[in-house]
Amino acid sequence: MAITFEKVLVLKNISIFEDASEMALADLVSACEEKTYKAGEVIVDNKTSNRYLYIILSGSVRVMDGETVVHELSARQFFGETTVFSPAILPFESIAHEKTTVLRIGGNQLYQMMSLHPTLGKGFIGELSRRLRQEQMKNI
Repeated sequence: MAITFEKVLVLKNISIFEDASEMALADLVSACEEKTYKAGEVIVDNKTSNRYLYIILSGSVRVMDGETVVHELSARQFFGETTVFSPAILPFESIAHEKTTVLRIGGNQLYQMMSLHPTLGKGFIGELSRRLRQEQMKNI
């Protein structure tokens, strides 16, 4: 898709990475694997333990519960954050809605990047905390 610099610019505009330095993001990009999926291709199924964080560079992803669309995600969004460090099988599938390119990184690699660049961890924890609060507010 793009060269490292362009990917760094994309990451800089994603909430979990907005406080990270360009050097931290360049290191993160180099630790990621870029993958492209065709429309309708399953990215994460509901039979396998997910071990990756996915960052959408282009295209869109539908998170499905059977035939029901649970979430629609587009470029500059991410998924897999709840299982990247603690792999689990979830009842959802993530499916490319159109041709979609993602960066994916496994939990061990992401943890190493966070150890080298603490601002990566700070942004990640902050986003998880925001999402947890949102879920808690739904249940009140």
